[in-house]
Amino acid sequence: MTEEMPYRIPAAASGDDASGTDEAPQPAPPLTERIEQERKERRLRSEIIDVGRNWYGGSTYQVDKGGTLNGAGRDIIQYFGGEEPPVHTHPVSIERIEEARLCLIETSSQRELVARLANAPVALLRGDPHTGRGTTALHALLQLGLICNHLRLKDPRKLRSDDLRPGNGYVLRVEDEPWPRSPEAVLDQLCSVARDSGSMIVAVVPHDSATTKFVVTHQAPTASEIIRRWLVHLSPGVEQELDTAGESLDEHVIGCRPWEAVDAARQLAEGRRQGRSLASMINELPYTALSRLSMSPKKEDPALSRHFLVSSAVLYGLPEAVVSEAALSLAHRIRQDEQRDSVDEEDQGLPVWERLSEWVDHPGLNATAAPRGGEGQRIEVRPGMADRLLTTIWEQLPAVRPALYDWLADLVRHDDWRVRLKAAYAVGRLATCDFRVIDKQFFTRWSREKGRAKVLGWALESAALADPDVGKLVRGRLKEWTTGTYLQRLSAAMGYGSALGVRHIDEALSTLHTVAAATVILDTCDGVARSVAEVYTPQTAPAVLRELARWATGEHAGEQVAAALAFVRLATAGQKDDSHPPLWRHGTVRDLSALWTNALNCGLSVARRDARVPAYTPSAWLLMAEWAEQAATVPAAGAVLEQVLSGATKRLRPSWVFHLHLWRQRRSITVAQFTRYIRLVKEG
Repeated sequence: MTEEMPYRIPAAASGDDASGTDEAPQPAPPLTERIEQERKERRLRSEIIDVGRNWYGGSTYQVDKGGTLNGAGRDIIQYFGGEEPPVHTHPVSIERIEEARLCLIETSSQRELVARLANAPVALLRGDPHTGRGTTALHALLQLGLICNHLRLKDPRKLRSDDLRPGNGYVLRVEDEPWPRSPEAVLDQLCSVARDSGSMIVAVVPHDSATTKFVVTHQAPTASEIIRRWLVHLSPGVEQELDTAGESLDEHVIGCRPWEAVDAARQLAEGRRQGRSLASMINELPYTALSRLSMSPKKEDPALSRHFLVSSAVLYGLPEAVVSEAALSLAHRIRQDEQRDSVDEEDQGLPVWERLSEWVDHPGLNATAAPRGGEGQRIEVRPGMADRLLTTIWEQLPAVRPALYDWLADLVRHDDWRVRLKAAYAVGRLATCDFRVIDKQFFTRWSREKGRAKVLGWALESAALADPDVGKLVRGRLKEWTTGTYLQRLSAAMGYGSALGVRHIDEALSTLHTVAAATVILDTCDGVARSVAEVYTPQTAPAVLRELARWATGEHAGEQVAAALAFVRLATAGQKDDSHPPLWRHGTVRDLSALWTNALNCGLSVARRDARVPAYTPSAWLLMAEWAEQAATVPAAGAVLEQVLSGATKRLRPSWVFHLHLWRQRRSITVAQFTRYIRLVKEG
């Protein structure tokens, strides 16, 4: 760190949510206000994810706690952070093996897969994602008495016999390009390697894979069969209750997909542990209500009911007036499209005398009174339906899509940040239907528009959480934007500030550093800092603090300012949010002292020509006062503070003397501490 402030980064001209018009730019709100707003946004994001994942009322995911990132019961797959070697093997967990042994429902394709492996060391299992292909592949290897592993390859053609062990079986997920280009040659290579090594490989390939040799087409069991088998495994003693509710279960899982069936079984088991009856929970399963969306509207149905349903699928949990206003806006857009396609140009107007109770008649919706008067009703969607409502509408009503796109684009410009966030998450869910279409319609377009980085980050998080395969496509986009235009780099930074960044922490931190080191704009530094705070969890804390300390002592102004802004966010969160572990628990004395020095240095205003530029992180001094109070009882905090004082730069010393006197007067520190700290500053 140099003696003088090296920064030449202009102050923010406007926040990320600026409209991009030619109006005079507005100053960004203070950092403390932005941090508090980010905490509110984080809570709402967590609520959205909870509602999407659970229908029985439990909670399996908290984005700010680094919790579970995938819905239960999907194909077995292990995610690894950072750069992977060309060939990576990883043993299948004992828990997964037990699940495969106890919960697999044998189908003809599973028997065929075992027979193929008995005659050849490699077999391909072809099918759709999230239909249990991984579990079927694993069980086949177990039946042959093999030790089971995951196999990950950047290029299957580079696999060698030394990479595999005799007597082992490997589940390989193939989603990369080499297969479509030369599938037969790649397959021959795998067979040769497996034969030489004395091992076996089951490659799980997409349904449209062009391979023709050693192929088995996966057949998934019914949803009802899956739920029954998993419930018996997860909830001992459920058999009699399950027999009684059997017919009802069959009726309520119409349209339920295999991975959803496993998820439903887990939640039914959790509900039983909480004392709920199986019959009552089966009646609350969302799949029957979803199946109604495929039915054509009846003449007696209210004309606006479906518009309200779409609006509720996006804005559930918000005041009824907000949801209804959005529903009417969507109805107006769709009506305009209908009139353009109709020979009858007469505008009949919208039906204005329909009742709200008719709109909320759908079994997945509910209107509830707010806890306090004057706040209106709240529109709620049955938990578990939130993730599926909008995508089902998109799949079943293609004529609505153009108006839906325009409507969502309007919602992300709404004055209410809650509406913007929910609309962005809805766009992300649509990406699971057709990523290419939604990417062209929203993601790529937003990456070029000023003021869209935040909503784009929300949408990308939603898409990545909804489907692991879509998550790979999202990561590819973010990597492209990292070296793109200024707005695209900002979008990449914001995109990694999510569960995606937690999952791939090394990749996220590397990308964020690249963006910060190349910028001369404060808005970008702030976006990077926000993302760093989002990926800071008990599991990632050591890596995050180590990387930030490297930025703090780096040679680029952008990385130093980003490190200061991020560190202040982390220090602030540590005072208010238990999900953010205290800094002194996960950072070394050296790293934390470098971060404090950098943040405090940025907490002083700097002279530029005849003006004084406001400090970037003025709250750093207030946070340091709280840190100093802990120093007497927390040895790690005291050690960091003393090293910061010993290395105080000439520019910081006057401020240190002032604050030490202030803290002594306020009794934030003892007289003994004051005496020692003053001596350290003067001798430093």
